[in-house]
Amino acid sequence: MPKLIPLDRTAHQGLRVVNERAYSACRETTICPVLLAEIPRLVVEYPIAFTRSSETGKLICVALFGVDPRENLYWRDDRWNALAMPLNILRQPFFAAVSDNSQGAAETRNLISCIDVDNPAVQSAEGERLFDDAGRESPYLRHKLATLAELINGEQGTQEFVARLESLELIRPFQLEFRLGANEPRKISGLLSVDEQKLRALDAATLADLNSRGYLHAIYAMLSSLGHLQILARRSGRVRESTAA
Repeated sequence: MPKLIPLDRTAHQGLRVVNERAYSACRETTICPVLLAEIPRLVVEYPIAFTRSSETGKLICVALFGVDPRENLYWRDDRWNALAMPLNILRQPFFAAVSDNSQGAAETRNLISCIDVDNPAVQSAEGERLFDDAGRESPYLRHKLATLAELINGEQGTQEFVARLESLELIRPFQLEFRLGANEPRKISGLLSVDEQKLRALDAATLADLNSRGYLHAIYAMLSSLGHLQILARRSGRVRESTAA
């Protein structure tokens, strides 16, 4: 579990982060939430689907990193092997914590930037500085904080995207079945995607509305990205054969 500490320019002035090493915290991550705005660039490398959050039960949009619950096929040779990287991976080792304060009838939602001090990339000997000698944020830290802001700002739009598809009853579960060598067929369930037949049956006005919001492009990109699942299944089989050898 991450050990999150609010960023402090005085207490953390001597901290550094070895950026590539920071992603090792995600080496066993097999799925992560993504934003609507990320979909067009991520589908080049990852399958993008929907699943239900284990915490809230709500539908969320996710990128998949493997076909085994304990396998991340994008973490190889002690590094993340992909040109495109989800924001939820890129932000490592930084997080945004939420503090809800109620003052009478008014409620405020404060966002606090935190660092995971248990991330193996966080130390004081080498890597990117967080603050300069005057306590100013370094370019590296500003970039990471901008990534956190992008995640926070894109959350509402992504929720609206999912809610709109749900309201049109366009989201359906699907099951992937594949065989690795001579082994018994394996099945992956718990994933959902867009029902393409129902999508094609929508009236022109609804399709135009989806298109004007940028949803239609994201939908077809997600549908095309599911072909990566078979690629990941083959890669998983090769990894297992290599391990067995």
